[in-house]
Amino acid sequence: MKTRVITAIVALIIFFPVLYFASTAVFPIAIGILAAVAGYELASCAGFGGIKFWYINLPSAAFCFVVTLCARIKDMFPQAVPRNAYVYTLIFIACSIYVFYIMCVSVFAFGKVKASRLMATVAMSFFAAAAFFSFVKVRDYAVYDYLLILIAAWMTDTFAIFGGKLFGKKKLCPNLSPKKTVAGMVSGIVGAVVGFAVYGLVMDLAFGSDINYLLRMALAVPASLIAQLGDLSASALKRDFGVKDYGKLFPGHGGVMDRFDSVMFLSLATLLFIFAARYFFPGLV
Repeated sequence: MKTRVITAIVALIIFFPVLYFASTAVFPIAIGILAAVAGYELASCAGFGGIKFWYINLPSAAFCFVVTLCARIKDMFPQAVPRNAYVYTLIFIACSIYVFYIMCVSVFAFGKVKASRLMATVAMSFFAAAAFFSFVKVRDYAVYDYLLILIAAWMTDTFAIFGGKLFGKKKLCPNLSPKKTVAGMVSGIVGAVVGFAVYGLVMDLAFGSDINYLLRMALAVPASLIAQLGDLSASALKRDFGVKDYGKLFPGHGGVMDRFDSVMFLSLATLLFIFAARYFFPGLV
């Protein structure tokens, strides 16, 4: 536990400056680096880790980085990418090149690598790229409230750990994640609600925002559930591939995927919600 706390403090000290420069190119580049590490970890999880499989894990990492960068590329290069349509064209090109390359690897490295694991790597890389792209994009739509994604994910995780240890008896899904309990799940929801309420209060005091606390606290419930679903889905992948942790970047926590799995899942869900809201309720978001 001590190692987890120290790592969390150091990570926050490093991460806060990135959030401070969220309106600059520093933000998508930093998030892109996280995406690249996640892409590498997912390829490693599928059995393609280390120098031996550099021709699989490095392209996967590069793909995740490029797609994440596309979330802000129009602002970074306005003359080269003048319209949003160009952005999605670039993403399509990146996806096509990556898939074409992996398909070639499945042919020319046949016998050395399993095609099924290659396809799993592609699917997981697509998820990682889409998730980190979503996080950057949500920040553009919600300049301050995008932080609620981090609050929901990490408050849920923190409260779930302590709630599970104090009150946990009934297992939530013992076959998938033996340590998770129903009490931990409920405690996680409480943590998200508290986090949303406190953040709303801070925003109210700092900017005089007209905060609807009941609405925010209500939104914290599905946000927490989605975050926990993301954590469980990441655990399912690890169990299926027989891996304990995705990486060792964060001592006591694991890798980027171990620390950001909930954030990734929630980021993707949030962007989908924003797109749906903008389509069905123009002007609301």
